[in-house]
Amino acid sequence: MKVKKAMENPIVVAPNASVRDVARIMKTDEIGSVIILENGALKGILTERDLVRKVLAEEKDPSRIKVAEIMSKPVIHISEDSDLLEASKLMEKHNIGRLVVMNSSRKVVGILTTNDITKTMSIRIQNYLVRS
Repeated sequence: MKVKKAMENPIVVAPNASVRDVARIMKTDEIGSVIILENGALKGILTERDLVRKVLAEEKDPSRIKVAEIMSKPVIHISEDSDLLEASKLMEKHNIGRLVVMNSSRKVVGILTTNDITKTMSIRIQNYLVRS
């Protein structure tokens, strides 16, 4: 199965957004990461892990920190036409739980998480068992 069948729509923010504002977006949208774009170019990704390690653990004020200061980069990404197995191996190799998904024009079109892969594969297994 292709990545584009399992990915989610990304939530995108600018590098100059405050960490507090982005944390609120993540809470409201019930997501664990946002993608950072500047003029359409991929700059980074901000994850819950970044918030814990780079803000909370350091006792920094999230309203005074810009996303660009703590985002993870470079971003590991994958093509929307790649296979889910390839995506899973890439996540394992880099010890990450999400991949930015790009199309053939190198435009960000989605985000794929380990939860997306698990959910997709669970549905496929259930469908297989029903047919058997």
